[in-house]
Amino acid sequence: MTTKTSTPRTSTTTRTAVVTGATSGLGQAAAIALAARGYRVLIVGRDQVRGQATVSTIRGAGGQAELVLGDLMTIAGAEAVAAEILRIAPSIDLLINNAGGAFGRDERTDDGLERTFALNVLAPFILTEALIEPLAAARGRVVNVVTAVPNGAKTTIDAIAGEKASAGMGSYVRNKLALLTLTIEEQRRFEARGVSFVSLHPGVIPGTRFGSDSPGIFMKIGPVIARLIGITSTLDEAAERFVHVGSDEVVGGGFYYEGKLRPAPRQAQDPAFAAELRSALAGMVA
Repeated sequence: MTTKTSTPRTSTTTRTAVVTGATSGLGQAAAIALAARGYRVLIVGRDQVRGQATVSTIRGAGGQAELVLGDLMTIAGAEAVAAEILRIAPSIDLLINNAGGAFGRDERTDDGLERTFALNVLAPFILTEALIEPLAAARGRVVNVVTAVPNGAKTTIDAIAGEKASAGMGSYVRNKLALLTLTIEEQRRFEARGVSFVSLHPGVIPGTRFGSDSPGIFMKIGPVIARLIGITSTLDEAAERFVHVGSDEVVGGGFYYEGKLRPAPRQAQDPAFAAELRSALAGMVA
């Protein structure tokens, strides 16, 4: 991991932020907070009603926002979202890959991929690669949303993207480990172009749509347990963490746990695994 610190470009023009999964919950709170700081926010989501409501909320408060509709679960859908963003944003100061989720049922996308991998790893890869030119033009930043992945967590490409890849919380942790790995690798690849990358665990926020496809018992008991052991955060607290890692000085490639830098899991720091992962992702969209 590089130790160089970097910040997005500052200028007298309006900065542009792209937030995926921004039509509800955590992504919506982050989008509203960024708009309040003067960003023009591109709201990426697949629900037009919720998306327009988020845009209206931001505009009603005097901010700037536009809706980009699309489904990031498929390669074609992610590429279409990227194409629309490129059309309306010649420079991007901040890309927040927030859309993600855990799934309780083993289902495949139209591309034949397990959904947890498709949404949590492949979609951020597609968007980042497609938007690297406008990000470089603004000397921008990419924030990949992850979780508190255990330091000893391990995975393989086959375990997350192979024929036997499965759903569930274990799959979610493995895929977020892969996204942490990808974040560090992208910092290595694009740092010279002025683009910085960080991963953020924004906190555990009960009451969001996260895990809505998971078994009902998980949705009922999970938030209760989180509150009892004192690991929950509010939406406002999480939104401020997005603003912090998106706008302030950071360590490139860093893993920010609730906004504070901590070492990434060991496998995420393995250059060989990172190269294997990136090669596999590139092969899927070639």
